Amino acid sequence: MVSTPAIEEIYNPSGVIQHLFDRYEGSDNEFASVVANHFSTILFNTDERFKQLPSLDIHHPPEAYTNGSLVRFRAMIQDTSSSPELYVAKLSNHRCEGWGLSTSDSNETSDSVGYQDLQELATMWAVSVPAESSWHAEDILLLASSFPAHVPPRPHKFPLPDVSHIGVQIKMYDNASAQCLRTTDIVTFVGILSSEPVDAELSSSMEVPVLHVICYQSIPDPIPDIKEPCSVRRELIRWISEHVLGGDDLAVEWLLLQLSSKVHIRATPFLPPSLTISHFPPPPQPNMLPTLSHALSELLQKYTPIPLSLELLNTRSFTPESREEDLHSGYLQLPAGTTVLLTESAVFEGKVAEKGLMNIRAIQEIMDSQTLDYTFPFSRFTFETDISTVVLAEGRKSAFFQTSLNIPLQSNSDSNLYRPGEKVAWPSSEKLKIFRSYIDACKAASGKVKVSEAVSKYIQESFVRQRQEDKTTTLNDLMHLMKAARLLAASHLQDEMTTEIWERMKELEAARKMRIASLTVRT
Repeated sequence: MVSTPAIEEIYNPSGVIQHLFDRYEGSDNEFASVVANHFSTILFNTDERFKQLPSLDIHHPPEAYTNGSLVRFRAMIQDTSSSPELYVAKLSNHRCEGWGLSTSDSNETSDSVGYQDLQELATMWAVSVPAESSWHAEDILLLASSFPAHVPPRPHKFPLPDVSHIGVQIKMYDNASAQCLRTTDIVTFVGILSSEPVDAELSSSMEVPVLHVICYQSIPDPIPDIKEPCSVRRELIRWISEHVLGGDDLAVEWLLLQLSSKVHIRATPFLPPSLTISHFPPPPQPNMLPTLSHALSELLQKYTPIPLSLELLNTRSFTPESREEDLHSGYLQLPAGTTVLLTESAVFEGKVAEKGLMNIRAIQEIMDSQTLDYTFPFSRFTFETDISTVVLAEGRKSAFFQTSLNIPLQSNSDSNLYRPGEKVAWPSSEKLKIFRSYIDACKAASGKVKVSEAVSKYIQESFVRQRQEDKTTTLNDLMHLMKAARLLAASHLQDEMTTEIWERMKELEAARKMRIASLTVRT
């Protein structure tokens, strides 16, 4: 049962705000934070209260609610470049006028407004979280909505084409908090919903959903506690190998290392690796996604496939670009933690246009430095990303990209490489939950692996012996092995490197190189 104060906040937010306004004797620069703190304390303290808030999502679009409704919206911030707006913070009758509140008595608003009664609010555009897997999306109901399919008013501001989503203009009255938010941040906003022109200064401006934010929260998912991680690891590798990658345990080992990585330190040797699975057979039918894509969508919180083709590369924008003071999204404007599967089976001979070259360069920049350029008139800004990339290539290597890892696929059967999702032999729902939690735990562990002095000395001596046996071995090889070994330790949920992990990593690397060498000789 929800407490009385929480019911008041949910069903009469305007009244609560006015009550706070009266209690604090008018509006000043601190009042917005007073409102935010009050609602945060009431609504975010318990899940029970929070879940009483109606959700704004594709099954509950803006048109499902009346103006003035208090809703929550889990969203990715897409555009923070809009200019701030001025609003009347206090009417002449000492009533509050922020957060979309208005009075029906026109005489009250017709009086002249003093400069001291004007305040500034921040505006931004937010969209449904791109690439979020349906199983992880918060409170998404599978029941059919009684409303027609929602038509987003500004579809160019969503990264993934032809995907159902919600787009909302965000108005934030707590400017100090607004300054902390960045593009691609994932935030749950709580606010009063309305419909207003996207640009109040233009009489012909289109109406869009507007959320007058009262409070918000942006907290990372908790780190799962995994019982018997080594056993879970073996089960996951066995399932992916048998049902997704044609029995190739070695390829799954390297795939798991890649899925276990995320950005913890922004230095080149420590960035997540990019992975090519080469010699991957073409699909039996055009535009058919591999089984791996269906598997990743069930295992990862945020995942999207990008089926590359010359048409896609030459016509779509992969990077955000401002046009006429409006930031258009790009395929790669994705939240941190997203995994992208790039398939090259639809790439045929032809010319890569200038736009295609720019898109290829943008993907390579993410692989190399985890950054993405945003283009504005007369300027270009570079933003940090945290996007994992897996490439499926039919040949010995990717046709477009230089990835940090390449593992040729050797399947004992190609029959399960392109199965539709409904024909995949999925684990039980409980086992899937364990696999998902395990991968999340690996990502968290990958930044915490330490190397003791004793193990460091062991690795140095091992590397010296390796160089004596093979003069072509370089310091880059050592750095590559060190990064991979850290990920291997993380995949066992160990917080410290061991000599056993190091030796196992050397075995995996030797097997990978041997496979590449054997295929090179054969071709």
